[in-house]
Amino acid sequence: MRTYSEQLASAGSSMEEIVAAALAAARPEPRLSWLDIGCGTGDLLRRIRDECAPASLYGIDPIDWLEDDLRADVEFHAVAVEQAADLPRADRVMLVEVIEHLDAPWSALRAAARLVLPGGRIVVSTPNIATLRNRLELGLRGRLTSFRPDNEPHVSPALPHVTARVLEQEGLTVEAPQFAGTDVVSLTKGRLWPQGLRRRYPALASVSVVIAASRPGEE
Repeated sequence: MRTYSEQLASAGSSMEEIVAAALAAARPEPRLSWLDIGCGTGDLLRRIRDECAPASLYGIDPIDWLEDDLRADVEFHAVAVEQAADLPRADRVMLVEVIEHLDAPWSALRAAARLVLPGGRIVVSTPNIATLRNRLELGLRGRLTSFRPDNEPHVSPALPHVTARVLEQEGLTVEAPQFAGTDVVSLTKGRLWPQGLRRRYPALASVSVVIAASRPGEE
């Protein structure tokens, strides 16, 4: 069984930027209910608690890794998302660097989408397999950089248009993808993309893609 630290490390050094982009895409407001799917130790829930004045916080993960300081504020359920149908629906549902770890990502995403309240939002981030580095390695070696054989936590690549299609089929309105986290430039021994080039070519130079969708209706 993989440890939480191994799963977190698989997101690379850009995790803080990815989390910030996911939260911005969620459009935080005071007094909302939040559900973090695949919450791990609760780092995202802690940030929401401390910065977003939530009405309620829910976290689910098949394994209980939640930190003790969050237990008074978070209603935690040790279940997979596919078994979470009985949970209360939430104003904001977050899947930050989660679906790439799942054996059945699309059934999990459908279950998550059904937990979004009318007027609410869901945010999904996952490795961006359209980076220049992924494209080069796929062409030269027949594999994706983000899903190399030695990267065991990553098992399910997710194309943005497939993620969007699944969310649309569940009745949500999907927004244009955003990108987060700076990738390294191929064949440069770890040099990062310059910010100017990354702004111009975000799909080629960003390690994560962030997709947000909303359910029609008033909150």
